[in-house]
Amino acid sequence: MLAPAPEREKDADEHLLCLEEHASTADDHAAHARHDARRREAERQAALCRAARATGASTGELERLARCLGEIDRCGRGATLVAEGQVAADRLSQRLQPLDLEDGHMAWQMAGAAEYIERGLTQALDPAHDHKWYARWQLWSFLLGGADAAHALALQGLALRPCGPRDPQADLTARARRILESWRRTSGPYFWSAMEDCVRQQGFSLETQAYLMHAVATLFDGDPMKLSNAECERLNELLVETYCDALGTSGAMPSAEIYRRMAAGLQAVDRETGRMRTLGRSDAAQIAATAIYTLLRGDRSA
Repeated sequence: MLAPAPEREKDADEHLLCLEEHASTADDHAAHARHDARRREAERQAALCRAARATGASTGELERLARCLGEIDRCGRGATLVAEGQVAADRLSQRLQPLDLEDGHMAWQMAGAAEYIERGLTQALDPAHDHKWYARWQLWSFLLGGADAAHALALQGLALRPCGPRDPQADLTARARRILESWRRTSGPYFWSAMEDCVRQQGFSLETQAYLMHAVATLFDGDPMKLSNAECERLNELLVETYCDALGTSGAMPSAEIYRRMAAGLQAVDRETGRMRTLGRSDAAQIAATAIYTLLRGDRSA
């Protein structure tokens, strides 16, 4: 027997939302390529304001930094900065400390999520861009207020690459690192609220969000926790339920509610001390990546 019409319509809407957030990272990249000049300028201004509010840098300072990056790019030196920044980012990825879990199902699921994300990061989007490039572009645009791909990756290069006092870009490097360190010191609630705003504005697919969470976990270390499988499963279930609850109420981006929930703070009991405390940014990002992986696999239905 068919369900009543309103119920069928609701189920259809939720199915479309699920499909919308299962779009590939390549589709997200193509959507960015189609943005018109007016939208790109609006996104650039929004990114500048977001970075300025979070870091204390003025929008004028960020604008000057962007202009300098443009000059570097026009002089043909931007490629070196980007390449060195990518190498430094890869070294950061190798130092990522996975969540310290007991043996069990959740530890296996975390490993499966990490393997899925790492494998996806190496799959080519096209000859010029891959998932890793795209995820880093988006993360550094978010952190340092740039909207142009070349500028965002040059900022990554400036902030991460080794630099001596006599380096021609020493002043720019110091400025980029200061802005990055300000983001590191930004409170967790503000950071996740800004991430929610960014995800809503850009309409990122779940796949892209998984890569972004991997990048956040790599870049922000903090104070790691030792979690039991039960605690980790509880947190994973909490974020998955947050997504599922939002399907019928939040419009086109139910996953953005995950970051709103993270802004409220994810708390767990440290199995070593027995004390309840808030997860650091890296640990929280790894939990979020696993929850998104759960949704991508379809282990939970809306």
